[in-house]
Amino acid sequence: MHPIEFKKKWQLTYDELALVLGYQGDYTVRSWNMIVRHKRNPQKVVYVACRLLDEKWSTQGKLVHSYL
Repeated sequence: MHPIEFKKKWQLTYDELALVLGYQGDYTVRSWNMIVRHKRNPQKVVYVACRLLDEKWSTQGKLVHSYL
């Protein structure tokens, strides 16, 4: 699952998305949704983390905290 799809599905802010994925700031997370010059693509492990968190939150409920 793409992290921006995950963000939309669970109605997360960029700060919350960065927190649950283990990033210190939201710059990298925001750059995944950019269309212009500073766009970045998420690493494969981020797709896996989003998918696993989606499964976990679907069964146990949404809990926003650092999973590292």
